[in-house]
Amino acid sequence: MNPNTVKHTRRDFLRTAICAAPALALWPGESVEALAAPTIRPSVDLDFIKTQLPLKRRAEWTHIEPRPGRLARARVDRYDRITIHHEGCGVNTHTDEQRVMRNLDGILGWHIRRDFGDIGYHFAIDYAGRVWECRSLGYWGAHVYGHNERNIGVVLLGNFERQRPSDAQMETMEHLVHVLRHHYRVRRGRIYGHVDLGPTLCPGRYLYPNVQKLNRMA
Repeated sequence: MNPNTVKHTRRDFLRTAICAAPALALWPGESVEALAAPTIRPSVDLDFIKTQLPLKRRAEWTHIEPRPGRLARARVDRYDRITIHHEGCGVNTHTDEQRVMRNLDGILGWHIRRDFGDIGYHFAIDYAGRVWECRSLGYWGAHVYGHNERNIGVVLLGNFERQRPSDAQMETMEHLVHVLRHHYRVRRGRIYGHVDLGPTLCPGRYLYPNVQKLNRMA
């Protein structure tokens, strides 16, 4: 063992997990459909969302391209679960689009610096209830260690250990999950909070009960 390696306890991990740091898309034992780096970012038709919800496409908030060599191409017809997260780092009640864009840009930059290849989540929901496209659904996400394949990642901006989600966020989350669930035929019982799949506090005590409610819905 490297003598400079710091040994972390489970409590340390839970404490740091409040910031909802996602896991890398490629882990030992987690199969992928393709490892070759595509030359063109896959485009996925999101009209099934845009006709029902206020959706901001990725190109509207960033010109930073993903790093395909660090990503796993997805079989879009194979998504069969949805996991809800919170941003988790601080109280966030931003409703101004420019503030939200800077917020998303910060998350993207942090994930890129950690060699995730792109922002880890597929969608974000801001305090005003807008949906923002993040990672293309053409790639598996990078938001739950060991459970990224076939798993759509949705993050709500804010820290729901410290604040309550807005009514607009809750309404949009429920609507988005409903739309995704029916489009991809996600079965009952396949809507998760991050805490259901790993040792973390995400998506926070003020949001998780609503996720459990969604999971029980037909």
